[in-house]
Amino acid sequence: MSLRRPRFEDEQPAQAINISPLIDVIFILLIFFIVTMVFADGSAMDLDVPSASNTADAKSDSLTVAIGADSALYVDGKKYTFAALPAVLRKKLPPNGAVILRADEKVSVSTLVSVMDCAKENGAGEIFVSARKKQ
Repeated sequence: MSLRRPRFEDEQPAQAINISPLIDVIFILLIFFIVTMVFADGSAMDLDVPSASNTADAKSDSLTVAIGADSALYVDGKKYTFAALPAVLRKKLPPNGAVILRADEKVSVSTLVSVMDCAKENGAGEIFVSARKKQ
């Protein structure tokens, strides 16, 4: 009795490569990278904010005003002059909205108070000063 081995080779060679599984894998990888990606904060700047032992989270719909070490003002990541700040606050700030001030450690207190005063005069209901949590 003779034993026959099954033939696993195709009778005809493949004419085309099926790329459907490859496309599926690429879409799964794309979805994975989109879901796990960390989105950058548009108002993020390289500031050395002071540390504090008592910190709390502010409202998520607040307007962020950053003050650089050279006293440059940034509202939501865009640079403005101090003269243009009242108009920008009136335009972007909701009625009685919250303003978060992110000031560099080197900013003078008078500059910080001037920006706080300007924010309060132009409709800010609450003003928060950003700080790092002290370790």
